[in-house]
Amino acid sequence: MIRVTDEGKIKSVYVWVAYTYHIHAITGTRESLGAMIGELAGTAAVRRRILQTIFPLLLTLPQRNNFKQLARWGNRNEGTLHNWYQKELHLEIFNRSLIDNYGSGDCFVIFDPCYMPKSGKRTPCLGPFWSGQAGAVKRGLELGAFAVGDLGHHTAFHLSASLTPTAKELAKQGKTLMGHYVDLVRQQGGQIQHFGNLLVCDGYFGVQTFVEPILQMDICLISCLRSNAALYYAPIPQLKGGSSKKRGRPRKKGGKIDWNNLDEQRLPIVLSDGEKIVRSGLVYVKCLKRQVRLVAVDYLREAGYLFTRKLYFCTNTEKETLWILERYQCRFQIEFLFRDAKQFTGLTQCQSTNQTKIENHVNLALSAVSVAKAAHWLPLPKEQRGPFSMAELKNYYYNLALVERFSVALGLNPTETKNNPKIKELLFSNSYADIAA
Repeated sequence: MIRVTDEGKIKSVYVWVAYTYHIHAITGTRESLGAMIGELAGTAAVRRRILQTIFPLLLTLPQRNNFKQLARWGNRNEGTLHNWYQKELHLEIFNRSLIDNYGSGDCFVIFDPCYMPKSGKRTPCLGPFWSGQAGAVKRGLELGAFAVGDLGHHTAFHLSASLTPTAKELAKQGKTLMGHYVDLVRQQGGQIQHFGNLLVCDGYFGVQTFVEPILQMDICLISCLRSNAALYYAPIPQLKGGSSKKRGRPRKKGGKIDWNNLDEQRLPIVLSDGEKIVRSGLVYVKCLKRQVRLVAVDYLREAGYLFTRKLYFCTNTEKETLWILERYQCRFQIEFLFRDAKQFTGLTQCQSTNQTKIENHVNLALSAVSVAKAAHWLPLPKEQRGPFSMAELKNYYYNLALVERFSVALGLNPTETKNNPKIKELLFSNSYADIAA
């Protein structure tokens, strides 16, 4: 660390230079990331100033994402940051505007709860929640997160997230956990209608207590069933006036599906490529008490033996097989959104006991990943993009800040330093020794 006499002055100059150049470097044009954020943030000046300050810091910050580190690397003190995080930032509106401007248009909404490790005696909504990574119930927080899957770009953008109350808190309200999830979807009904009126969830939500309320909202749902779910063929329609018509109520279901003795006409093979066999048809699901479009995928071993079977379904029985399969597979992009936010923008590092501050923290951390995609990855031609790498981008931002810090502390011209070809080669380097040399 290089020490200078007037530390406060150097810090203020450093922050201004680093901020302006980060923006210019990522976009590759004179239109700054701050201007892009300002356009998406709307007319609220306070919210625009907050987002233009926080997002570049989250992409640069090498330490933990907390108020102390944000104050050290930024030009705002901790008190100001605490006050900012207490405000209603309306990030949902910002994220929707970002998706409308930078998305491909072929979008749908993904809902997935996300576990976050957390401790403390005064932390709100702290309790036992299911951790998919650990495969067990652990003490911490849970986010009810909504994202927008983009098939055209094959990625996901964050939409909104909120803390899930504990079982005790829900019991006081006379609710169940599944009922709380249904209420979250109801609150996001307008966003779901805006993004294709389609909701995609994992197999946990393939139950009647979730499916029925969603259908009452006129929302199409794609989810997954258990591999041993009781399935029945759709009944064969009877001809009007035919001699074979029986008296009484029309049948809701036909014979039970036996996977060892399938009716190839009613569950025909749609795709077979040696790695998987895809079948599709109308079936009656006993646990849902309704007819759905089933997509059964048998994943095969190298010798051609069955490895595992996945049962996907769509409540809209008119949708095509590949249409359903593509959207459920794209659902996993929300997991990469969680991964990048946990590793690079400090999703789990909030140090506050206020629920509003925690929710603003996690929404800013997840939204920062979407902002990075829109500013750095999506402007590239599709054939030149490759996989989105948050690690490479974060390394670039930090090295750029380090070079500018050295330039200002040593009295060098930051413009000449950043345009040096040797310096440009080092911006994506992982070696601090190379940068120091």
